[in-house]
Amino acid sequence: MRTPPPIRRARARLVATLLAVGVAACQPPARMDDQVIVAWPSGPVRPVTLPLVPASHRWLVDLTFRRPDGSERRALAWVNPGTPAPILSRALSRDLGLDQGHDLAFRLGTAAVRVSGGAVADAPRLPGGQDLLTQLFAPRQVEAVLTAGVLRAFAIALDPSAGTLTLGPSGSLPPHGVAVPVRIAPESGLVTAEAAIAGERPTLVLDPGASYTWLRGRTAAAWRTRHPGWERARGAVGRSAVAMADLGLEQEGTVLRLPDLALGPLVLPEVGALATGPLGGALAEAALGEVFWDNWQKPAGRPVDGWLGNNVLGDGRLTIDYAAGWARFERQRSSDPHDLDGIGLALVRTDHGYVVGRVATRDGRPLVDGVASGDVLRRVDGGPVVGLAPDAVLSALSGRAGTRHRLDLERDGVPLTVEAEAVSFR
Repeated sequence: MRTPPPIRRARARLVATLLAVGVAACQPPARMDDQVIVAWPSGPVRPVTLPLVPASHRWLVDLTFRRPDGSERRALAWVNPGTPAPILSRALSRDLGLDQGHDLAFRLGTAAVRVSGGAVADAPRLPGGQDLLTQLFAPRQVEAVLTAGVLRAFAIALDPSAGTLTLGPSGSLPPHGVAVPVRIAPESGLVTAEAAIAGERPTLVLDPGASYTWLRGRTAAAWRTRHPGWERARGAVGRSAVAMADLGLEQEGTVLRLPDLALGPLVLPEVGALATGPLGGALAEAALGEVFWDNWQKPAGRPVDGWLGNNVLGDGRLTIDYAAGWARFERQRSSDPHDLDGIGLALVRTDHGYVVGRVATRDGRPLVDGVASGDVLRRVDGGPVVGLAPDAVLSALSGRAGTRHRLDLERDGVPLTVEAEAVSFR
């Protein structure tokens, strides 16, 4: 894959923008408050605890779904409190009869959940046609997304240290940790908080379903003018590329390292974030605005400046009692300001492997010599990357500053090898 000429790239970005608008317009309504029914067994109700499966810097749970004939089908679901409507792969949706007008039925431990079929979305596809769940998790098969629209019917505790997700009725979970002042959208379940960062006051969605913290590009551009020392690189390196897609959001994004971020009394040090680039290029954004963010924020019920992702919320136990309207965070480990350290490449995942979308730059200089946009990554230190999940590839490319990795690439069908040195993004 080679970088297209400027005119073709501009056209591709415009198409991506229009597709994003179309996808957003076709999503089910964000209102979920009258779409979900939860039935607990008779007798005293006790919270249920499910094991979490780590994957691609996110969390999965194993759910048992019920077909219309009463038989059961198990499938992995991505725990994503930053999305309102539940999502199914097209194959799972058909198997469960949603295309025939049936509701979605599944179990969370002993709790039986039923969701109106019209409120369930099909797994989205990226502008290149890739299924999003495959893009994020393959070779692991993930077929569903457990979202805020369902979780809002519970009190939940996401506990990375124990590797568990606990769910119960409102009032059933202890309020461990520091209280975080939040606003919970009653229709969608999205949780927002007002942050304080060196005098800046962004509104952020608490989203442990995202692998990394993202910020509106325009919001962050104003910050960078006032705080130029926050910028670390251009191009979404490491896990800051949450989709590994050929989109301006990632390829033209800016990596930042923020100082202490406060959510009320909770202080989070040295937060890494990606300030997104223009989805369809500068011209499309000037004409259409920040289409991605303007659509993504609608279920939150208020303007937002980004989301706080799992690079931060994965450091502790997050408890949310949706009906009671509170959230608490209990830190379990120190933050890692070196979470992006490694080879400075922004990768794109394709059906055939991994391609260099962009060589990250710092102060206008490339962070990796001898590599170009469009190069196909074949091996890292002799190990093939084709077929690996994104987190495995990023782990192979990681390392503290000065660590060297041998990259075997292909450019226009010609093999080449580059010795690349890891850099710090602290």
